[in-house]
Amino acid sequence: MRLHLARMGRLGRSLVFGLSFLVLSCGGREIPVFSGPGFDTDPPRPGPLNGRIVATDNGDDTLAVCDPTQRRMMWQVPVGFIPVELEGPHHVSASPLGDFFYFNLSEAVTGSGSGPHGAHGTGTQPGFVLKMEAQTASLVKWAQVDPNPGDNTISPDGKTVYATHYDLIKWTRYYQMSPPDPSLISMFYSTLAVIDADTMNVQKKVPICFAAHGLRTSADGQVAYSTCGPDQIAVIRLSEPGLPVTRVPLTAQSTEGPSCDRCPYGLNVAPDGTVWVGDLGPNGGGSGGGDVRVYDPALGAFDPARVAPVNGRALFAAFTHAPSGWRVYVPEQGFQDFVRIYDPKARGQAPVEVGHIGPFARNDCLNAHMILISDDDKTGYLVCEGDHVGPGRLVLLDLSAGSMIVSIPIGVFPDGIALIPPRGSGGG
Repeated sequence: MRLHLARMGRLGRSLVFGLSFLVLSCGGREIPVFSGPGFDTDPPRPGPLNGRIVATDNGDDTLAVCDPTQRRMMWQVPVGFIPVELEGPHHVSASPLGDFFYFNLSEAVTGSGSGPHGAHGTGTQPGFVLKMEAQTASLVKWAQVDPNPGDNTISPDGKTVYATHYDLIKWTRYYQMSPPDPSLISMFYSTLAVIDADTMNVQKKVPICFAAHGLRTSADGQVAYSTCGPDQIAVIRLSEPGLPVTRVPLTAQSTEGPSCDRCPYGLNVAPDGTVWVGDLGPNGGGSGGGDVRVYDPALGAFDPARVAPVNGRALFAAFTHAPSGWRVYVPEQGFQDFVRIYDPKARGQAPVEVGHIGPFARNDCLNAHMILISDDDKTGYLVCEGDHVGPGRLVLLDLSAGSMIVSIPIGVFPDGIALIPPRGSGGG
């Protein structure tokens, strides 16, 4: 086809001349040479994670992996299924064998607005529990669970993973019924998901209570304990058919209703088998007034004498490991951040505060959340949420000196930690 420039408009002629110039300018023999640094493969995978601490960074969809010996963050591992949306990794537990670890993907993140990805406890999409390989932090399998998975824990033999669901929506909706129907109440309870740790198949979902959160098992794995929003804990008999549940009020005045006075959130099981519950305080602890209360399995009830008030909000306690003379370490957040240290005392006696670590400077620890104690009882590992916008912190504590060793910046809004044990170190 012949080009007739006379018949082309000004724009057409300009296009032809431009193309001609481009062709002529590219017609030389010069060969471009790349002079930058050489290309490489993807970065090496992280790992192994054994002997290191994993923290779930709820605000940026990562796992922070810290080395307590080198006292620094080694890796920050991206997690989740949707790279462009925050999905909220929330709390983590490790197999006693050191081969795998498990964390919740809540699909509900503070600051993400309402709707499917609402704030903590208000999401409407199903959540997940993810199984990761400890050698390279690779995703192995996952289980889909109910909306708003809260806490998780693993059985002492490493064969079963349990997850609670901190579902505030279901709690609210039950009391929006006019009037609430007791025959339907179990439909509105949060469930305990029972997951096969090998296959990640969900074996059972057991309704346990409203807004279940903090979760641990007894040392023998026969019983699980969970906090419940309306001033209760749930006691789940894992060894019995049907996993029967008993809901135990925190006080003689506590009733199951649409709100909470003590607002239990975190718990842990002490060396003597008692259950230490961290309460946020009235209305979720917005004005402080939290406390620690002790459930005694031998009594089947909370010991009314064993209460330790705090100024702010009490969270997830931890314990030294000696069978006698052990101590309780309770993170407190709110007005100031502390770790309070208690002599647990005996049945019928209030715990006695024997010391504290803190208050921490805001840039060292803001919003203390959960603490672990090293096997030798010398070091504490405290995760601090931060301001939920910038990095949170993993704080190493010298328990003998009662002081901070170092504060390590990690991801945004960390809220759970687990120490990955040496491979093949335990389990049944």
